[in-house]
Amino acid sequence: MKKWTQIMLATAASILSLAGMVFSVGALLSLKSVDQLHRILTYDYLSFVDGQTAGGLATDFFTGIALVLIGSILFTKTPRAGDVGKTVASFLLVFMACTLIYACLNPRIGVRPY
Repeated sequence: MKKWTQIMLATAASILSLAGMVFSVGALLSLKSVDQLHRILTYDYLSFVDGQTAGGLATDFFTGIALVLIGSILFTKTPRAGDVGKTVASFLLVFMACTLIYACLNPRIGVRPY
């Protein structure tokens, strides 16, 4: 890969990862109780209204995780940060898989929203 391509790829990956971290950390900092963390991890805060009542950024948690995941996948193409990018990407994919499995095993069909 050309040097210019590597620089642009690393810059794009850095911007995406930083934006994702801001969304994810902001969502976690806006939580006020452990029950709200449970609601985020079980996909209960998917509506915009629920997120605004919980603290504003609650709906942006998985958006931030997705941006960090995309950034870490882009980092795998750079020679220096490739191993770290693979580690972060694999951790985030396992995290997403675990939360999706939990959400599928505990369906909320017919349950009134919060």
